[in-house]
Amino acid sequence: MPHSTPDANRAVLSGFPEKLRPTLQLIEKNPSGEVAVALVQYVASFVHPDMVCNLAMMENLPVPAKQAALEFFEHCLSAGLTIEQQGELLRFIQPYIVATLGGPRPH
Repeated sequence: MPHSTPDANRAVLSGFPEKLRPTLQLIEKNPSGEVAVALVQYVASFVHPDMVCNLAMMENLPVPAKQAALEFFEHCLSAGLTIEQQGELLRFIQPYIVATLGGPRPH
C-alpha cells in the first residue's frame, strides 16, 4: 500500500493528530477487510469532495472501530482539520480509496 515498512507507517501516522491515528491504524491493519473499507469511506468523506459515507454502515463495525471513528469525528468537529492536514490525510487515504473502492488514481 502507501508505505513499505512498519517504521515508515509509524512515522507517517505520528504526524497526524493523536485522535485521528486509531482510525488510520485500523485501515492499515487489514486494508482489504470490511472494517477498513467502511473506514476508508468515512475518512475520505472528510477530505475529498466527491466521497460520501453512509453512516448507517458504521453501525455494524466492532466497538474498537466505532470508538476510533468517534474520536476521529470529535477531533474534526472540535479542533478541525487544517488545509495541510486535509492534504496529508488525502495523500494517506488515496491508495486505499483506489484499492478498496476503485477510486481514481492520484495525478
